Amino acid sequence: MGPFRDTQLPETQIFAPKTEAAWAALQQQYANLLTVAEIDHLLACFVFGLTSPAFADQEADLHFNVCRTLMAIKLPPERVEAALHSVPAPTQPWVESARQIIESKGVQMGSALRRDAFNTENTTGVDANSNPKERLGNNEENVQ
Repeated sequence: MGPFRDTQLPETQIFAPKTEAAWAALQQQYANLLTVAEIDHLLACFVFGLTSPAFADQEADLHFNVCRTLMAIKLPPERVEAALHSVPAPTQPWVESARQIIESKGVQMGSALRRDAFNTENTTGVDANSNPKERLGNNEENVQ
């Protein structure tokens, strides 16, 4: 959809299904209650929370680019940028508490994804974020 879709970062693959599910849930829950800008911002809050456990110790630019890339799965570039750079005025008194809950839910999901990846690495001895080709090694060596 946006320019970041073509240059999708490999780091985003694990988060994309959760981002798409969150977008669907936000649309279903809030489409008739909030403005488009508010829903977009709620998605930004979720995505920020979702990716924070994995990127909190990374450069801020990398984390921000991951958020941008994930949001571009569902939103055009101008809406992505607006959602990431501004907080729309709330049209409902409960929007701020919903934002906090949604971001917190993202953090919980991101922590679970990170824990699952860590457990996979520990039980298999394979880095869950490694390239599948690297995991298999040289096929010629494996045949012998």
